[in-house]
Amino acid sequence: MTSQTDQPVRRLFKYGSHTFEDPGPEYTAEHVLHQLKTFFPALGHARVDEKTLPDGTLEISFSKQVTRKGSRDDEIHSGC
Repeated sequence: MTSQTDQPVRRLFKYGSHTFEDPGPEYTAEHVLHQLKTFFPALGHARVDEKTLPDGTLEISFSKQVTRKGSRDDEIHSGC
């Protein structure tokens, strides 16, 4: 007997206004992110957020993180 929880969850990947279909359950969100970095280098240090939509679809969103080039630690170690 198969329960409804045995059904694979539909996943949808998003980055900005772009939506990408699920390449398959064997690919983790990190695998998909790695592939997207080829086309969207800004995702180099992306944040991954997940939410379940009303229809049960798992929406996985990638967003670039705003980082500062250099930091206080870099200044201390470089002798500045």
